[in-house]
Amino acid sequence: MEFKLDGQSALYKQIVEQILLKIKSGELPPGAKLPTERELARELGVARGTVKKAYAELADNNIIEVIQGSGSYVYSDKQNFDGERRRMAIGMIEELLSRLTYWDFSLKETSMLIRMCLWRRETGERQVRVAAVDCNPESLSLFKRQLSYLPNIALSVFSVDSVILSDNAASIFSGFDLVLTTETHFEQVSRSLSGAGVRVLPVSVGLSHQTIVDISAVPEKCAVGIHCVSNKFANLVAQQFAAFRSAPHPLPVCFESDRQSSERFLQKLDCVIVNPDSALLAPELFGDLGRRFSENGGRIIPFDYLIDRGSLIHVEEQIDRILKNKAAYPGAVPD
Repeated sequence: MEFKLDGQSALYKQIVEQILLKIKSGELPPGAKLPTERELARELGVARGTVKKAYAELADNNIIEVIQGSGSYVYSDKQNFDGERRRMAIGMIEELLSRLTYWDFSLKETSMLIRMCLWRRETGERQVRVAAVDCNPESLSLFKRQLSYLPNIALSVFSVDSVILSDNAASIFSGFDLVLTTETHFEQVSRSLSGAGVRVLPVSVGLSHQTIVDISAVPEKCAVGIHCVSNKFANLVAQQFAAFRSAPHPLPVCFESDRQSSERFLQKLDCVIVNPDSALLAPELFGDLGRRFSENGGRIIPFDYLIDRGSLIHVEEQIDRILKNKAAYPGAVPD
């Protein structure tokens, strides 16, 4: 490999330019090994530091890659050496683990989540059928949104009334692997599904930290209302609001029936509490109604009623156990 150096520019830049020309011409194809710094310095009669600086600039611009203990190579996405790919993979995994540790995930939690993702890739389909049972559509929507990160579940939702009033609830749920419900409804749902052969798991739910902060910051004389779909959710909001702020009278409620009713309702308020999937937050449903309310000084507080971390970990453990059981005994009913 020949280089022609002159005194018209810095030597290291001439080395960079000539290596680039050889790459463009195909003389140095992707994956080609370059001379070592010592070899090229001796060949060109320059200081080794000059070659080192040239290689460093090429590496910084992803033109070449320097592999410790192996040498310098023309960069190629498709022709990385197997050992180098493994080194890079381990580095990415270590970076991921460090970030998850920073986010306060334990090694056990991390291991479970990784196994779930690997299982999804191996099977190519969702394997665990999960049912969520609660008393109002807003909370069921929150269930679906919060559990959507799990890669191996097909989630269906049911109102608690449809379960406890059904004459054949056990047969409806016999095809599910796991049923989730709040601690409030656990005993009722468990009795209704006693013959279904499916485990019913109670989960703890509570207000998110942000919702508590937002409710606590509502001024005393602020006109507050609730905008929702169901009366049961309105009662839940009112109960939780009273735990953090005093209310001189019952909070007024508007149900999401039409935009005109909601617009008239908002005109009387300084602050409105909504579920996170509220039509007021969806321009495709109620247009700019929510935005205009906020721009005119109104406050919209999303009421995030979430599954707590301990319960989420328990759900992950149960799904992990079910997946292991399915892998060991395909077609078996989880114990």
